[in-house]
Amino acid sequence: MELSVQSDSESVAASQAQPACPACGGSSISEGLLVPDQEYGLTYRARYLHCAACGSLFQEPMPSLQELAGFYPADYHSMTHAGLLSSIRNRIRVSRLEKLAPKQAAILDYGCGDGAFLVDAARHMPSRQFWGFEIAERPETAHLANGAVTVVKGALPDLLAVLPQCGLITLNHVIEHLPDPLATVSALVRKLAPGGVLEGQTPAADSLERFVFGARWSGYHAPRHTVVFSRSGLSRLLERCGLTAIATQGAFNPAGLAVSLASLPHRQGGRIRRGGFKWIAFLGAASLLGPIDLISGRPGVINFSARKRPG
Repeated sequence: MELSVQSDSESVAASQAQPACPACGGSSISEGLLVPDQEYGLTYRARYLHCAACGSLFQEPMPSLQELAGFYPADYHSMTHAGLLSSIRNRIRVSRLEKLAPKQAAILDYGCGDGAFLVDAARHMPSRQFWGFEIAERPETAHLANGAVTVVKGALPDLLAVLPQCGLITLNHVIEHLPDPLATVSALVRKLAPGGVLEGQTPAADSLERFVFGARWSGYHAPRHTVVFSRSGLSRLLERCGLTAIATQGAFNPAGLAVSLASLPHRQGGRIRRGGFKWIAFLGAASLLGPIDLISGRPGVINFSARKRPG
């Protein structure tokens, strides 16, 4: 039998040509597709690869944090909070946190924007101490809601240096924006108290909605979503971070389906205005189609939760 010997340089070249899946770590990767920006009209097209092992999707090349920062326009939707839909989502989210968070334990909202949700949550959960984090070029700390909310801006080490042990960490439509989710979530888990909960909401790559809409599916949110997890891939990532009792379930998020519907006329990407009669019509259609999405067993958006092992 003839053995072939691969040099170190050949091994490095092979590893560079075959990126590992950020979700499960698998190496069985196939070509995905180029996806334009369907919401804010950026000319950049994101190239997504597909993991055959878990079904997750991820960008290749993976954008740097500096590149990602340039993908978010000044009018990015998560920085606005007005409207009935936003209020309903906040109520649902607060109710979920109340059920999951251990009593009297600190709660961190990683990717909190300007902290508006935390201020709202502090009104409904007055006995809790809330922390928020948002990436920024310069470190900055702000205290809101009469001191009940502390918002840290900067880099992850700036947060970790001051964050107390938390009973719950929430990542609401955040985990899919991380260029290295394994490293970031692992660092956050080290700040969880034993038995503490990590939870969030994210698009699901193995959804019926993605199958129907293809490159116009809102879950890509290209180029801002770096990793779009399947349910299996997300579970594997959380396991790799040392978490247990992992659960996923379909989530109420008509805005995601409305974006998919609004993207249908786009040929090479486009811009969607989240306001006015047309947007309300898309939201109405999405609300009617939402039950089909949920009962399909392959929802477009999922809630997830997991626990740190006690002791």
